[in-house]
Amino acid sequence: MNISQKIRNQIRAARKRLEPAGVDAASAAAQRKIFDLPEWQKAGNVCCYLAMPQEIQTDLIVARCHVEKKRVFVPAWRPARRKYMLACLGPEDDVQLGRFNVLEPIDPDWTSGDKIDLVLVPGLAFDPSGGRLGHGGGYYDDLLSRPELKSAFKAGLAFDFQIFKKLPLHAKDVRMNAVITESEIYRC
Repeated sequence: MNISQKIRNQIRAARKRLEPAGVDAASAAAQRKIFDLPEWQKAGNVCCYLAMPQEIQTDLIVARCHVEKKRVFVPAWRPARRKYMLACLGPEDDVQLGRFNVLEPIDPDWTSGDKIDLVLVPGLAFDPSGGRLGHGGGYYDDLLSRPELKSAFKAGLAFDFQIFKKLPLHAKDVRMNAVITESEIYRC
C-alpha cells in the first residue's frame, strides 16, 4: 500500500469517528473564516461543493452566497460526458444524491463557461503548501483544470486533523491557494 492510500485510509477512519455536533461546530468555524477573506468579498461567482455528512459543511456559504447575490455553481455528474461539470444552483433549486452519493441539483442548469472567482474544494487531506489528496479518482483535479476555474482562487476546506506536513503529489494535482480549517487559514 502506497503512502497516499495509507493517508486516505487514516482520514476515512478518523472521519467515521466524528460526531455530528463536532462536525457542525468545526464547519461553522471554518465557514466563518471564508467570509473574512478578501477573495470572498470580491467574488461574484462561487463554486462550492455540497458537503457529505463527514466533511466540512457548506450550508452557510451557499446561503450567504444567495443573500449577497453571488452566483453559486456546484459540481454535478454529467452522464453524457462521464465527468463532473458545473451547474448553477439557485436558492429554490432542489438537490438529490447523485453519483458517489454527492448532492447535486435535481435538474442541473449547466454553466456555459462562466468565469469562477472562488472555488471551495473538499479533500481527504491537505498540506500547508496547498497540496490536496482526494479520493483518488481525479475528478476534482479534472474539474479544477477547466478554463472557467483555472484562474479562480482555490480554497480547500478541512478539519484540523486532515492537515499533514507534506503530501505526496503528482504532476496533475491542482494546488490550493489557501486551506481553511476550523482553527487556521493557511495561505499557500
